[in-house]
Amino acid sequence: MKNIFRIFLLCTAILFTSHSVAQEEPESKKQAILFPSFYFSSDNEGFTTYKYQIGYLPLYEHGDNYTGVMIQQQYFTQDDWKSSGQQYTLMTRAINPRNALGYNLNIGYNVENGHQLITTDSSYGFQVTDTTRAEVMAARNRLETQGSLDSGTYYTLGGASIEQQLFKGLTAIAMGANMYISDSNTRPIFKAKLIYDLLPAYGITAQLRYRQFRSTNINVTRDYFNPEKYNETMIAIGFRKRIEGWVVSGTIGLGRQSVNNETQTGTQLYELAVTSPVASNGFYLKARAGYGNSAGILGENYFYRYVMADFIFPF
Repeated sequence: MKNIFRIFLLCTAILFTSHSVAQEEPESKKQAILFPSFYFSSDNEGFTTYKYQIGYLPLYEHGDNYTGVMIQQQYFTQDDWKSSGQQYTLMTRAINPRNALGYNLNIGYNVENGHQLITTDSSYGFQVTDTTRAEVMAARNRLETQGSLDSGTYYTLGGASIEQQLFKGLTAIAMGANMYISDSNTRPIFKAKLIYDLLPAYGITAQLRYRQFRSTNINVTRDYFNPEKYNETMIAIGFRKRIEGWVVSGTIGLGRQSVNNETQTGTQLYELAVTSPVASNGFYLKARAGYGNSAGILGENYFYRYVMADFIFPF
């Protein structure tokens, strides 16, 4: 643990040194503070998550282009059970606001119930041709259920997606990934989406969504939702509208799911997101809230809700 923490401190020192050098250049980047930043979620199984984060961004260009260090405090509760942890993260991000392409790279050190874990949630998106985009992604984190947090169970995921414009107004997206879980389970994942510009002037799209996964080991301890097979098909309406630099987007979806090829049941998804002008010198806000109803450990009527927000103040 001490060695890992020393590595984190060394990386932080390198980050701040690079900032000092940048300050000597004629056109040094701005700095920023990430605060407040929070995430809250709860579900019908009584599991509640609270996460609070602060960060210092010594290299800051705008809300989608910065480098910095962040510290997060995590709390989990369920009935009389509770747990807490901390995460320290180094992040660099450079996304083009015009086309949403670029990279988001980070590495974190997480401590939870005495369990230590190196984490990441990184991706890189790029243009392949005029009508084709691709993204590669890697993630490593804990499974956030009571049993998994007590045992220190975590996952490592690698995947890629491709987005193809079939013709004007119609786009297809396919994503494949493999999740390796530390309890010896492996989970191949596939997702697909067909998006049609229903009312382009209003930013409204019609979407057909499909996702599936299977578990290679269903005999592991039942600490998380782990069916042998799961699939869901959903019809959704999406919208995205820019209003004086602010971007408002959301999704309303209704679908059908099947767990282990049993009788299909209904699913729901509702999401709303708000983002302030990305290059604002006053502040940058990214907020999202959502509700989902699908299947969980206790059955087919599992539902959850969440709200999250990041405030960045440049100076």
